[in-house]
Amino acid sequence: MYPLTFTDLNQSLGYVLYRTTLPFNCSKPTPLSSPVNGVHDRAYVSVDGVAAGVLDRFKNITVNVTGKAGSQVDILVENMGRINYGGGINDFKGIVSNMSLGANVLTGWTMYSLSIDQAVNSPQPAPLSLPTFYGGSFIIPDGIPDLPQDTYIKLPNWTKGQIWINGFNLGRYWPALGPQVTLYVPSSILSTAAPNNITVLELEAAPCSSGPCTVEFTDTPVLDSNPTFDYKPTSRLFSKADLLG
Repeated sequence: MYPLTFTDLNQSLGYVLYRTTLPFNCSKPTPLSSPVNGVHDRAYVSVDGVAAGVLDRFKNITVNVTGKAGSQVDILVENMGRINYGGGINDFKGIVSNMSLGANVLTGWTMYSLSIDQAVNSPQPAPLSLPTFYGGSFIIPDGIPDLPQDTYIKLPNWTKGQIWINGFNLGRYWPALGPQVTLYVPSSILSTAAPNNITVLELEAAPCSSGPCTVEFTDTPVLDSNPTFDYKPTSRLFSKADLLG
């Protein structure tokens, strides 16, 4: 089987995991690529659960991989949004062309449509390797006039992912790339009667192992930063047990 698009899989948004195996030994770095830049929009590549790199339709179209014949290749593809006008309105998402390993077209794909919102609203997940869900909560005191109010949330030292409060999808964050660093939090989703639950889906690298694993609220939006971006594929992405657990 060849890769299917999000549309073929009835997946309108979010993420799809594409899985196959290496057909031969790759003792030396071997290019994994889509000849016509067919990864829409961004994909995280791993071999046997170890990160190999990132494919990006606008920047990186090749990742070098190594492994033995039969090693599991996972490509987690992210739909980063759609254009609703002009020539880009029919933009398909997912892997929209064949993937090649060196000069060989990869076949035998298995595809998993991932329901992220369903996962967020499920009971607290077991600890996972990256990409990983993180959860926390905070309390807004009751009985204080003018609370809650609209606010903004930022994720210092987090890398790239999505965030929800009380099951409401606030959006994607990617502060290392910018320009938007904060996300708007409307007061209507906040509660003074019960703890407010935060769920973070971190796709690349969380700060939890090296420092505070926190988010911050601010009354000032940060929408025009200009940080530098440097991807270092050194972290374990995910394993089969993560997806099936």
